[in-house]
This record gives sequence, structure tokens and C-alpha cells, in this order.
Amino acid sequence: MLCPRYRALTRLALLAFGLASGLSFHSTASAELILTAPPRESIEDGSRLYEPLAKALSELLGEPVTYRHPGDWHNYQKQLKDDAYDIVFDGPHFAAWRMDAFGATPLVRLPGSLSFVLVTYAGNKGVSEPKDLLGMRVCTLPSPNLGTLTLFSMFPNPVIQPEFLTVTGGFRQVADKFFAGECHGAIMRSSFYYQKLTDKERDLTKVIQKSQPIINQGITVSRRVDINQQYKMLQALTTSSSAKVMRPLLDRFAANADSFIPARREEYIGQNLLHDNMMFGW
Repeated sequence: MLCPRYRALTRLALLAFGLASGLSFHSTASAELILTAPPRESIEDGSRLYEPLAKALSELLGEPVTYRHPGDWHNYQKQLKDDAYDIVFDGPHFAAWRMDAFGATPLVRLPGSLSFVLVTYAGNKGVSEPKDLLGMRVCTLPSPNLGTLTLFSMFPNPVIQPEFLTVTGGFRQVADKFFAGECHGAIMRSSFYYQKLTDKERDLTKVIQKSQPIINQGITVSRRVDINQQYKMLQALTTSSSAKVMRPLLDRFAANADSFIPARREEYIGQNLLHDNMMFGW
């Protein structure tokens, strides 16, 4: 027969085990995967683009996937450094950084490439190349947007640069500031410049620098997304039958695409541009 002291210790041990089991079960039951993207859109527009994808992925994976808008670029940087996100749609420089820093896996990307144009006003005869903008104001998105890093690379000496006016939002907002006369120059994504601006707007501009193209935006996943989940996502996101769910996202960034394409790890070699740009806020 067990002595009273031993029975008491046994009951305490069982109680502790039960509490631990309950906590463990609660943690698993409430687990969720966080989907995010850079704060190029308002919270409302971000929800319109990404919540249908989060809902579809929840059904596909059998566990909650929640879209979380980062709020602003500063918080986006902070959360990336804290490895707070599980499924991220953004540029190759961010993806390559996460691959180096946290072992993230590149899953899929949009077809095509990313490139940028630096423009000024068509009638600005004194400006024909980037260095002519020294001492003038240039509109851009906040760092570390890839277009902004591309702009910085055109002026590698931080002492000899234009005045950069950071604009909240996306390239539409950059263009609006430029056409409102608040800047002498502006950096825009090439596809936005050639496909989204009106003919009348483009007639008011001239391109003074084009960047070299690099791979398009894509989706990376954290190490918390297991291999089976990765496989399911890869199959779904690269199948045109899923285009209805992806359509808002594709219309925003790759209107001619029917789906994502598989991403290859070697495509991201050399694309980690962030560790060399500490001075710009990363």
C-alpha cells in the first residue's frame, strides 16, 4: 500500500501532467500560420488582395492561415527580423535575406522579372542622367522597397545624393506626387510605368535610367511550414484552376499570368541586398 506522502506526490505529479497536457493541446489547437506582404496597400486593399488567399490556404492545409497587414515599412522590417511571418509574398531581396537569416524556403514566384525606371519631366532639359538630379527632390517608396534600393544604388555615395521624398503607399502614390510637382524625379516599377500610367502621363515624362531586370516577386515559407504543407501549396499555387483565388493578386502584379510558377533556390543567389543597406533603415 502506498504511504500518504507518496500518494500525495503522485496526485501532484498527475495534476501537473494534466495541466501541461492541457496547455500543450491548447497551444496546438490555437496555432496559426501568418500570411503577409509589404505595406504597399492600405489595410483595406491588403485585405482584399490577401484574405481570399489566406482563406483558401486554410482550407488546403487544414489549419488557420491568417493574413496580417504589417501597418508600415518600419514594422514590416521589425517583424521580418523577428521571423514573425510564415508565408510571405514580397520581393526577391527580402526572400533572399530570409533564406540566409532563417532558412526560409522559396516556394513559388510570379513569372517575368522586376525592373525599375527613373524618370523626370519631359521638359526638364537639364536632366538627362541620374547625377543631374543631385540637389533635387526624387519621389520614392520607403526603404527597403526594392525600387528604393535600386534608386540608392544609382547614388552609391550617401554624401552626394538627391533629396529623397518617401511616399506612403505604392507606385501610384509615387506617380501622383511626381505629377503634382512635388519632385523633379521619381522611381517606378517598369511594368507600372509602361502599363498603368496613361499615355498622357507618360508623355509628360522621360526615362533617364533603367535598371537591370531580376526575378519577380514570390512566396517564401518559414521553417514552421512543414514539407507536406509546402508541397500542397506548391501544387495549388502553380495550377491555373486556382486562378480565381489568386486573381486579385495576379491582376495587381502580373495581369497576364494564370498562376505562380515554381521558384528555384538558385534564382535567389546574390539577391540579398539588405545587409549592405543598414544606413537606409534595415
